[in-house]
Amino acid sequence: MRLLRLIALAISAPALSAQPPSRGAPVFDVHLHASFTKETIDAAMRSLDSLNVTHAVYIGSFDQLSSLPDAKGRDLIPALVFPCERGRMPNAGVQCFPNGENAFPDTAWLRREVNAGHIKMFGEIGAQYLGIPPNDPRLDSYYSLAEELNIPVGIHLGIGPPAVAYSAAPFPAFKSPSYRGAAGDPYLLEDVLVRHPKLRLYAMHAAWPNIDHMVYMLCMHPQLVVDISVLQYAIARPAYMTALKTFVDAGLTDRLMYGSDGGPRFAAMGVEAIESASFLSENQKRDILYNNAARFFQIGSPQPVKFPRACGQ
Repeated sequence: MRLLRLIALAISAPALSAQPPSRGAPVFDVHLHASFTKETIDAAMRSLDSLNVTHAVYIGSFDQLSSLPDAKGRDLIPALVFPCERGRMPNAGVQCFPNGENAFPDTAWLRREVNAGHIKMFGEIGAQYLGIPPNDPRLDSYYSLAEELNIPVGIHLGIGPPAVAYSAAPFPAFKSPSYRGAAGDPYLLEDVLVRHPKLRLYAMHAAWPNIDHMVYMLCMHPQLVVDISVLQYAIARPAYMTALKTFVDAGLTDRLMYGSDGGPRFAAMGVEAIESASFLSENQKRDILYNNAARFFQIGSPQPVKFPRACGQ
């Protein structure tokens, strides 16, 4: 879920230049949160232009998805946030969808909205904010619907806003007292993926700090991919590079996707972090910044999942 500036302030990290790179090859942002004011929406659109983002997953409430900004030729993929404690979006506290204080959207309504083209992805699935693990039976009908309709699912795993469970914490405005790290272990996806083998699911934030568990999951479940959003500013840069290199050394570069999960400064910081990784080849950088996401979101002809004989092949 959007961690905003609060993590950057709460976690000490070295000062970094977050200047946008020169406009060049296309970028696919798989974790762009909808903004709440015209000023911040306009700033976000300018950021997409400066980074040459041609496709972006646009995560928000149903009201936000009902009034998409002028994409100016870009492909915005509307994605609905749920579940929501008392019907309110984690961190922000705005109403998530029409059925009042319910944590989960009505599946019949959701099916209609997908068929109408108003919702094209389920996510951010922020069940961890409610202390709900990804294999909870309450989520299964949504996995089944996504699998049936061929709708991508993005699920929040791992790190969240520091002290989000504490009422005394100054940020975020809307607290999540049930947030628990144990509910964000990627091992808990295993039954979900086996039960729904055609489900197109990605784990957000690479489930950091559960990187070893995530490597196992990527090795054992070839349909699974991850985004590395928020880590470019939510953790210290050495920790970010260690996590990224762990995936690369395991031969899993083709399963990583770029995401911003923050305002323009953090979006540029995410691109810069990938571009500055000395252990990545130019082809690997392009894969993370665009190609892997284009394949997962089926931009162009859908490609079948490959079942390798060994991890990382």
